[in-house]
Amino acid sequence: MSKALLITFTPINKFFFGSSFSFGEGFYAESLKFPQPTTVLGCIRNTILIQNGLLSPTTITDSFSDKAKELTGSSIVERLDDSDDNFGVIEKISPAFIVRLKENSSEDFLFPAPADVMQDGNSLIPFGYDVKTNAMSNYSERKVEYAILSKRNPKLHKVGYFGGKEFWEAYMFGGVLPHNPDYEEENIFIRYTSVGIGREDRVTKEGMFYTKIDYSLKKNFAFGIILWLNENSILKDGVVIFGGEQSTFNMRVSVLKDTSHPLINMIINDQCNMLNNLKSCTNEEKLFALSPIVLDKDSNFQFARAMKHRIVKGMQVTRMIRRTKALKSEAISMIPAGSVFYSKEPVCLGLNWPIPHKIGYNYLIKTGR
Repeated sequence: MSKALLITFTPINKFFFGSSFSFGEGFYAESLKFPQPTTVLGCIRNTILIQNGLLSPTTITDSFSDKAKELTGSSIVERLDDSDDNFGVIEKISPAFIVRLKENSSEDFLFPAPADVMQDGNSLIPFGYDVKTNAMSNYSERKVEYAILSKRNPKLHKVGYFGGKEFWEAYMFGGVLPHNPDYEEENIFIRYTSVGIGREDRVTKEGMFYTKIDYSLKKNFAFGIILWLNENSILKDGVVIFGGEQSTFNMRVSVLKDTSHPLINMIINDQCNMLNNLKSCTNEEKLFALSPIVLDKDSNFQFARAMKHRIVKGMQVTRMIRRTKALKSEAISMIPAGSVFYSKEPVCLGLNWPIPHKIGYNYLIKTGR
């Protein structure tokens, strides 16, 4: 595989990443904090075409069809289970994360804290669970002869924290979890509230007012991805557009230098493949989702049965994939990034979708308990 490139996206202004909940109540629209992998893929493909003179806001050149397929492939990603995963020069894209910048260079890489970490003041505390035997319970749609008792203190705050290098070293290899106040969610994201007016293409009625929540990032923070290209020089620095709201970002492209960050190294060394890690996990290990996890019905059932315990903060739903005849997109449920799973036994999923892991879904990391 080609060299890993670090791509950073610094918002020029506010951004809005849509989801199925954007207009779920008809009068309230809130952006996701992170772009979906399909949104990142669309931005990279679109930017490659623009930078190579094949696409502009108003015109498409005569050579668009053949040259565009050479550069950005033939896949149209109507569904995540499509068999066509040809993205041209794009070999692979990692999940999005936060980059802390220092004088336009990366200083640290931040990922959401796992769901088995709670916060007590400025202390971050991992928690596990106890198993009560000689009990009968219904778990993961099956009857089992034990009960799971979580050790989480319900009085403590849920963690809105992004761990950097030191955090992940302690989490994965043992040690006291460090807390950096700069890495609290509220010190990374800026929230904007405004009033919008519904249009015909909205779920809201035309002319009806609604509340809109946009976000931006504070100074010295940017979104980041790791990108592998067949031609490293094909993508250059510039201003790019994300999503249907046409949010603008400054994009910087650089070769990813050697890093001692444990998660970045695992991504580079392909140690986050969900299917591989599920095949080899044991009952002494746990797994946590570095990206949204998307499965079909049968694989989801197999996955759940192989886990003794799991901590999942709700479910994500996206409508940006799988179009219907009515031109509306079908909702797909995803297990959110940060979810933690305690394996009971290895499991071999029958999932054969080439696209998800290639564009940043289904990144699952295995570590000791």
